[in-house]
Amino acid sequence: MNDVLAFTAYLLLPLIGTVIWRLDSVRRLDLGGRIAVAGAAGAAIIVAVLAALSIVSIEWSRGLILSIVVVIMAESIYLARPLPTRERHPIDRIAMTALIVIAILLIYGLLDARLSCGDLHFFWGPKAVRFYRDGGVTLGFLADPNTVRMNPGYPLLLPLLYVWSETIARQFSWFSAVLSTALFLFGSVALVRSTSRDDRAAVLMAATLAYAFAIADAAGAGEPPLIFFETLAIVAITFIPDRRAQVVLAALGLACAAMTKIEGATFAIAVVIALLVVRRTFKRTMLIAAPAALVLGAWLAFVRLHNLSEYYRGAGMPIYFAAVTKTLLTLAKAASYELYGLPWIVPIVLIAIAPNPRNAALPLLIAILTFGAAFFFYIHLPDPTWWILASAPRVLLTPLTALVIASAAAWRSADDLS
Repeated sequence: MNDVLAFTAYLLLPLIGTVIWRLDSVRRLDLGGRIAVAGAAGAAIIVAVLAALSIVSIEWSRGLILSIVVVIMAESIYLARPLPTRERHPIDRIAMTALIVIAILLIYGLLDARLSCGDLHFFWGPKAVRFYRDGGVTLGFLADPNTVRMNPGYPLLLPLLYVWSETIARQFSWFSAVLSTALFLFGSVALVRSTSRDDRAAVLMAATLAYAFAIADAAGAGEPPLIFFETLAIVAITFIPDRRAQVVLAALGLACAAMTKIEGATFAIAVVIALLVVRRTFKRTMLIAAPAALVLGAWLAFVRLHNLSEYYRGAGMPIYFAAVTKTLLTLAKAASYELYGLPWIVPIVLIAIAPNPRNAALPLLIAILTFGAAFFFYIHLPDPTWWILASAPRVLLTPLTALVIASAAAWRSADDLS
């Protein structure tokens, strides 16, 4: 029963975030897309509530948190009325069948825990358990020398989402944490399908992420929510023409990504560079980046003020140019995903034969920049072999996702993206 309640907490996130349906471009999405966007907004609201209570030193309690959330949820649902679906995009039967098969295989792999990540058991989960028991995010825990291997300087979004789940169930559920991967994955798929209006792109996204997650053992770690928020940001700036909705959704995706993992910060930088190079819209780019810069800057200030262990300074470490060749070879091995690189080859071929490959420029540049960022950080060790093999299959999920979205964009007409 605890597992069911804990998983239900994730299902409540779209109800908490339905206020975002007031955006006209969001209302135009199909139901799956609207639920995914509302889920992202709900996650941001929950994390903001828990963080705010800790900032003002109010101890968490189940009654207090649920009272606040119920009020927010009721107000969110009220403000979202009415909710007409202005356009419908019925899904192709073959695509639906393929998505169901992928979902069954993924959920089977999650239920027997074979896809779970060691990081869930060593620090994501334990941090959430400790936060919950302490009634908040406490400096005493983060600054404890015994927690240095639990990455106290990592952003807090995922542990706080786990705290929300634990608040509903009154107990941490490892299985619900692992199963939440399916929600994040198919939330990403729903975002791609709803914004690109391409069933084939949705199937490719689902197949690519499900397989890559399995090879990377990513379930329960930071990558599933990271990819979800990154997908939201990429599809917003790629497929949504309305400027207001584009700014709001991309800003939401970037801010949540930046507060999920360290790699989210490099992703945000890549998005800013890509927008400036491809779109050349400085003001809009700054509006999109501002929330991520604000929350990340505040967190980094806190981390450095209290001298917590963190890894954002990795770029300042010495570069070992002698390790470049070995790094490239090892990175290529990890990027093959034990399938001869097919997850990369398919979208690249689709872009090459697409009628409008120029439409892929923005997400393609994001893919190149984030892949390059991974390589850059790996050459900061004289022999990064162990680091690459242990982390690259998960780190490279970001450029892989951007590449798949780029392949979908290449098959859209210029009029659709204007």
